Amino acid sequence: MTRVLLISTYEQGHQPLGVAAPTAALMAAGHDVTAFDLAVESVSPERLRVDAADADLIGISTPMHTAARLGIRIARQLEAMSDKIVFYGLAANSLRDLGLGRAISGDTDLQLVALANGDEPQLAPVFDREKRLVPDRSLLPPLEQYARYMDASGVAHLAGHVEATRGCAHRCTHCPLTPIYAGRLRLNGADTVLADIDQQVSMGAEHITFGDPDFLNAPDLAVDLLRASAESHPGMTFDATIKVEHLIEHESMLGEMSALGVTFITSAFESVDDRLLEILDKGHTASDLDRVLHSTQEVGIALRPTWLPFTPWTAAKDYLALLQFVETRGLVDLTPPVQLGLRLLVPADSPLVEPMREMNALISYDADGLTWNWRHPDERMDALQSQVASLAERGAAFAEIKQAACLALGAEPWPNLPAPHLHRPGLTEDWFC
Repeated sequence: MTRVLLISTYEQGHQPLGVAAPTAALMAAGHDVTAFDLAVESVSPERLRVDAADADLIGISTPMHTAARLGIRIARQLEAMSDKIVFYGLAANSLRDLGLGRAISGDTDLQLVALANGDEPQLAPVFDREKRLVPDRSLLPPLEQYARYMDASGVAHLAGHVEATRGCAHRCTHCPLTPIYAGRLRLNGADTVLADIDQQVSMGAEHITFGDPDFLNAPDLAVDLLRASAESHPGMTFDATIKVEHLIEHESMLGEMSALGVTFITSAFESVDDRLLEILDKGHTASDLDRVLHSTQEVGIALRPTWLPFTPWTAAKDYLALLQFVETRGLVDLTPPVQLGLRLLVPADSPLVEPMREMNALISYDADGLTWNWRHPDERMDALQSQVASLAERGAAFAEIKQAACLALGAEPWPNLPAPHLHRPGLTEDWFC
């Protein structure tokens, strides 16, 4: 029996599947598991070191860029134990050369079991087709300590989080899944997902987030899960992340999804510039955005776009057009200020590295930041991004960001449109990578 310590630092405000799923696999294999979720638990450095010293294997969950950067801090606190540390998850590969521990990616549950069994990790991502076990959430803090769902009336509800699939069928060039999964998709199994929903309902959940990179990668599975969950738990509500491309392809499904309890959808709009959307291989055009806004509004689903406003290809006019789109489509309330200041992350294995090198945009690789530093050909854009990020950090209103952008880019500010506040369903923690 191996003593395993699993550590999560951040999982977008959710009770971390990055701990619950491997816990189930490790325990089923006969290993002893303890866990910390440092996003919500206050753990002193002394206690962390003591528990880490007692463990034979220390797994640090890195499902995304932010978690990976926080994971570096934890690993440095435990640097004397680096021979026991393994980073696992989507962003783990970026940490392989830091000398702080091993790294595994792809479908990592069974890889962690193999490590606990004494096997050596594989350097290449592993993609298994094993039936998923129901995640074991017994070691994690209660749902009360995580982000809540706010309904259309502004009432808060406990929220759970599941994933029906792993990987993604698409290869968007800026997406961290592309270098790892390269278009691969794995299903977690309807029985497993429904059992996980059931256990979170027993913990008090009244809302479930489907955290798949794209819920409609497997549309038949998605609808089956919604139907079964709605039947077992009347009144339950749901949200999911879905590509613009899929919202159009499966437009006929939206009415039933709404009737089954889907109240909001997160969708990666990214830009209103067709050239950039093509570079990112998004599979949609700017004209498609109005169509999906209309189709979701028709069935009573709130659409929450996410944006990638600052890239080397984003011209001043493109940024101003994005702001105009947000304002004229009534999306100000649905656009957290942080979304308007996001800068393209370029990990070492990103497909965008070579195109950016060819356009002389790359400066140097930031090992701690886990991204390439890059410059925009228009220096005003880099200065504006820094300014908007600072404004967003202090919670500036949209009108203030618009004013700053117009001033920085030499544009005439357009009149502010009336924007009565409308509360629309969402989670209490903003989406962030």
